[in-house]
Amino acid sequence: MNWQTNDKLPLAPDDRQIIIASLNKESQSYAYNVVFYYAPMELWYGGPGIKVRRQDIEYWAEIPGPKN
Repeated sequence: MNWQTNDKLPLAPDDRQIIIASLNKESQSYAYNVVFYYAPMELWYGGPGIKVRRQDIEYWAEIPGPKN
């Protein structure tokens, strides 16, 4: 994975699938979620209850699509 920081997040996100990470400072471990961007609400969403705003993303990486 080619991890990027929040400042490298595309300004015009599309419907690509990305994986995001955030640091749990208490346990010093990272939590990961796979999300999709939903333009009408300007947020990324994933499984039950996962809603992520741009400012909440610390690290992210694009998940490569299938090769033709």
